[in-house]
Amino acid sequence: MAFLARMLGFGPKRPLPERVPTDEVVPVHFWDDMPFLRGATLMWTFRFDDVLDADMLGTSLSELFESEGWRKLGGRLRLKPDGKIEVHIPTPFTPERPSLYFTKQHFDVSMSEHPEASKLPAAGDKPAIFPAASEYASLGLGPGAPRHIDDYLYSDVPQFSLHVVTFEDGTLVSINFNHVTTDAGGLRAVLDAWQLHLAGKPEAKAEFMSIRDGMAGLYKGPPPQANVIADMRLSGWRMAVWGLCFLWDNWWTSHERRTVCIPKTVMDKLLQNARNDLARVTPKGQDVPFVTEGDVLLALSLRLAAHNLGPSSTRTITQMMAVDPRGRAKSVFKEGGAYVQNSPAAVFASCPASDAREKSLGELALHMRKAIVAQTTEAQLLTMAAEGNDVMRKTGNLPVFSRMNALFTVSSSWSKAKLFESIDFSPAIVKPSSKIQPEGSTWKPGHPVFYHSRNMEKSSPFSTCLILNMGRDHGGNMWVGGDQSLPAWSRLIDILNSQ
Repeated sequence: MAFLARMLGFGPKRPLPERVPTDEVVPVHFWDDMPFLRGATLMWTFRFDDVLDADMLGTSLSELFESEGWRKLGGRLRLKPDGKIEVHIPTPFTPERPSLYFTKQHFDVSMSEHPEASKLPAAGDKPAIFPAASEYASLGLGPGAPRHIDDYLYSDVPQFSLHVVTFEDGTLVSINFNHVTTDAGGLRAVLDAWQLHLAGKPEAKAEFMSIRDGMAGLYKGPPPQANVIADMRLSGWRMAVWGLCFLWDNWWTSHERRTVCIPKTVMDKLLQNARNDLARVTPKGQDVPFVTEGDVLLALSLRLAAHNLGPSSTRTITQMMAVDPRGRAKSVFKEGGAYVQNSPAAVFASCPASDAREKSLGELALHMRKAIVAQTTEAQLLTMAAEGNDVMRKTGNLPVFSRMNALFTVSSSWSKAKLFESIDFSPAIVKPSSKIQPEGSTWKPGHPVFYHSRNMEKSSPFSTCLILNMGRDHGGNMWVGGDQSLPAWSRLIDILNSQ
């Protein structure tokens, strides 16, 4: 009801903060200020087996946001008279108006003795399903931390919140922000620069490229070639039919947020079985097509979508995959630059529900691999972004590439960010881990042993099928998050147990 009241303009009015004349004002770029991004206030929690110095973490991140070029991230999100958002940066930052909202808490018990921390997801010998990150908000959000876009717009809180919870045998580090500020690729740039400040090497951090719109080179030029999925573009009455299907699917289907751990042995078998599927159907003398474990997870997503549609559905499934163009469009992005913003890039793949039910996982994985390869060339990324920019500015709506009767699903991969390997908070260790690592583990002191992330906002009545590839941990276990129906989650566990 609160969501509907806000949408209809009947919600309680909060006064906008007074403008501070000394603030530096910088823009929020076009592809950052999107309604669906405003509706995502994210909590990222990283678990460490070491006890870390909370103050060192807070001080170093504050220093990053106060450093030359990076000060935008310490600014406040403010509404302009036209309803758009801009950033107001305190000049200078002060204890009353800091660059970071920092909170900390300590418990004189082990994590296994704490009522909430003891329930955090942990890898085991069998596939397991856990509550989503949003269920652990008591450990991830400090007192007064923002939970909704209005908490940023109608207060003087900085864009980033850091909450550090220490135990006798470990630490939880949570960094929280609204999606308007950045995507996962931008967060990786923040984490990289943060740990350099923590290590006393601030001069080594990347140049901040997002005061101006670092993504503009993707979409401001003319499309360099024809769009390879132009025939999937919806408009007119076809778009209207698709919209009705989308509303029907996501209003009447209850999606549950969950986190799943796929043990290393099971994920290895799943990948090998998919590759064996392709070997069996590849003509002799030809090379067996290559698929990645990410492709296999996408194939599983198609299988689950088909399960939701039922055994006789003749509909189509569309999968929209968020992709990071930073390492793909080399003519646009400066090597080594930090682009802390959102990227307008995605891949769309269409698959009949009958194929998703009947084809092997290997064949479905190859179908997804072909879509990714075809649509993530630099020329295609530029083409899609330019077309999307044109449509968005003319209509106010994102372009949709789909069959009009399709079940629309979404996926995203954080595996390339390599968060398990790339984060190194070892300079902040005050009590090293005493845990014995399993054979074959690649863990190092100061590196997270687990992480999860989800949107903290629950105001929208709509949701859709979602799969998040979180990557493999130090033991090789694959972590997956997402939104699926309860029967689909049960089906996923059945598939994994059958390997």
